Parts: sequence; structure tokens; C-alpha cells
Amino acid sequence: MRSPRVLHVSTSRLDGGAFLAAYRIHLAQRAFGIDSHMLVLDPREQFSYVHAPIGSLARLISSYTTRLSHRIAALQKTPSNPVLHSINFFGSGLGAWINRSGFDLVNLHWLGGEMLSVEEIGRIRIPMCWTMHDMWAFSGAEHYDDIENPSRYRSDYSPQTRPVGYSGPDIDAWVWRRKQRAWKGKDFGLISPSRWLAECAACSSLMARQQCTVISNCVDMDVFKPTERCHAREVLNLRSERKYILFGAMSSTSDVRKGFHLLQAALQELSRTPGLRENTELLVFGAEAPPSPPDMGFPTHYLGRLHDEEQLALLYSAADVFAAPSMQDNLPNTLVESMACGTPCVAFDLGGMPDLIRERVSGALVPPFHIDSFTRALANLLQQPLDRAETVRHARQYFDPAVVAAKYLAVYQSVLEQKSPSRFGLRNH
Repeated sequence: MRSPRVLHVSTSRLDGGAFLAAYRIHLAQRAFGIDSHMLVLDPREQFSYVHAPIGSLARLISSYTTRLSHRIAALQKTPSNPVLHSINFFGSGLGAWINRSGFDLVNLHWLGGEMLSVEEIGRIRIPMCWTMHDMWAFSGAEHYDDIENPSRYRSDYSPQTRPVGYSGPDIDAWVWRRKQRAWKGKDFGLISPSRWLAECAACSSLMARQQCTVISNCVDMDVFKPTERCHAREVLNLRSERKYILFGAMSSTSDVRKGFHLLQAALQELSRTPGLRENTELLVFGAEAPPSPPDMGFPTHYLGRLHDEEQLALLYSAADVFAAPSMQDNLPNTLVESMACGTPCVAFDLGGMPDLIRERVSGALVPPFHIDSFTRALANLLQQPLDRAETVRHARQYFDPAVVAAKYLAVYQSVLEQKSPSRFGLRNH
């Protein structure tokens, strides 16, 4: 039997990790023999088998409604949770296009920016899966939980569960109630890149009954692969005898969830380690140097945003260790990329990090927000390097595109056979 025709739906943000993850899954599926396509808003992004069917006027309206939705979301003040909030009230009209498209299955991804309204999602008639790149699918308007006041998604967003300090209209509760009404009786076939996010969904009042499968994100192993460290440093004009700590993410220094302030504390402590103070430097990508750069304990080089994957792969290969002090994260692309290049990672034991890091194989996990432990783990990996080949083998076992695509096909098979058992007789490759 033929493979299914799959439509991946994702807000097209070139600087967004969720879109990058979705596009890599799409490419992996095409290489695996699945007839995969993507639906986006912006036609300027010329990628393989990517559709942007709405016209210029509709895109102009969508741009206006997106700005308006941000203003509405901003009416709610959430001082302890500054993450992006998406109300998905206006939508783009793409829901009707999806229903007419003739695809066998729709795989939703990150839908912020009014890509689809909550109600449009509820009206999709084609069998669906939903790859969750954050917590929005089962929360209110927030894309990540409030770290200081967690787990509101477990309840019904009543006034009693609203965190102290929030003010203005309860936008989170309003969006949650719309989801509850619009998605009643819908089956989403949830896919989570991490066990942590799957467990959150299972504990949520909105998605607890949905079946959820854990499938890691993938990375192109022909691009993100180990390069001899001295050669990588020569190309990047880095010194061969130095130790390099790498840190990076989208908005790496401005997004408090990325833990830049925790990294600063750890590196200041690390700089007092004999033998490292004079021989170690920090590389930061995803951010420009601030007007008054903070004291990081070591000479620091801000590399800005890197959009060239080959250059990024060289940077990972040039580094001795990747530092990931995130306070909250699902399955960061940066760690997957780093390990694929043979560079170990240090992270707090939270979110999707345990799915990525195997102790003394691909890095080290330390207790959340314990600066001394983070510092010791960095020092150990700098002074006692891991076997890079073992780190790469670990990455290939979980993040190779063919491995990920095969797991997706199994989920698609299950969803489609439940909807129409006689139509698809799919087999795993």
C-alpha cells in the first residue's frame, strides 16, 4: 500500500526552533519515502514541498491580526511568566484550505502568530497528529508554564488557580475555555519530543485522554557531524590550545528560561579553578554583545545569530563542551546538534534534558539550579574529555532522521487505521 500524504502545519518563523524541528522532520519523512508536505504562511521561504496558499491581501490581514492578538494578550499581566502568550483567536483561513487539500493526515506543530485559530483547529476534518514543541496545546495562552506558579494546566483555569500577582483579564483562562469547547471529542494523536512534555500532557485537564507517543527531534547527520577539532578552530579563527565553552539558543541572553544568569554564576565560580582561568574562553551564539557585557569569568565572544548550518556544525566541533543552563525546555535543537558533532553537554536535570544526555556518554546532568554542581560538571568535561565517537553513536541512535521518520510512520499508521482500517495497510520500513 502507498504511504500516506502528510501535511505538516507550522508557523513559518526562520528564527524559531520549533519551525526548524518541524522542517527537519518533514525532510526526514520525504527521504524515508513518506509523501510529506508543509503548510506555512510566508511564501518567501522557498523550501522543498512547502505550500503557502493564501494571497498577499490575506497575508496582510494576518499580519495585522497577529499584532492585534499580541496587544490583546498583553492586557493580561503575568510578571512571573514573561514567555510568549498566543490567543489564536483570528486565524488565517487556512483551516478551510486544509479540509479541501486532499491530504490523508495533518501533523500540527507550532501554531503561534494566528496560524490557525483555536476554532479552526477544531473544525479540521482530516485525521490529525500534533507534535508539541511546547506546552501551548494543553495550556491556556501561555507557551510554557509559570516556573514560580506551576501546573495551572492540570486544572480548569478557575479564578482560584490564577497566580497571585497576575492582573488584568484572565486571557489564559479565556483561551483554555475556548480550547475546551472547540476541541471537545477531537482526537489529536499527540507526539512529544520528550518524556517530560508527554507526562505534562497526560496530567493536563485538556489533553489527558489523548494518546501520546514520544519521538525525538532529528538532525541532519550529514551536516551535523564531527570535524577534527583543530581544523574546525582553524577555519573559525580560534586558538588550538584553548578550552572553549559554547552556549547558544534563540535569544540566548535575553530569554530568562535559557538560564544565562545561571551560566554567569557557574562560570565565575569555574574561573577560580586552577589551570582553567588562563586557558578557557566562552563562545555565545544567538545573541549580539550587549552594550555593557557582563563579567562571565572568562573572555567571551558573542557571535550573533548563525543561520548557516555548516558554520554552526563547525562551531560545535570546535568547542570542548556545550553549556545548557535552561530553567525550562522541551528538547532543544542545540543539544541534539552538539551531540551529533561529538561535543558533550552539561544541563540541569529537568524537562527533556534526561532524554538527551546519558551520563559520561553525551555529557552530564546536574540537580536543577545547583550552581556548584553545574560548575563541577563543566570542569570535569574540560579536564577529562569524553570519547567523541561514543557521543556521536548516542546521537545517531535517537536523532538520526531515518530512525525518527520510521517512528512517525508507525504513529501515522495507527491513527489512519483507526479512522479507516480498510484504506491503509501501511508497514514500517
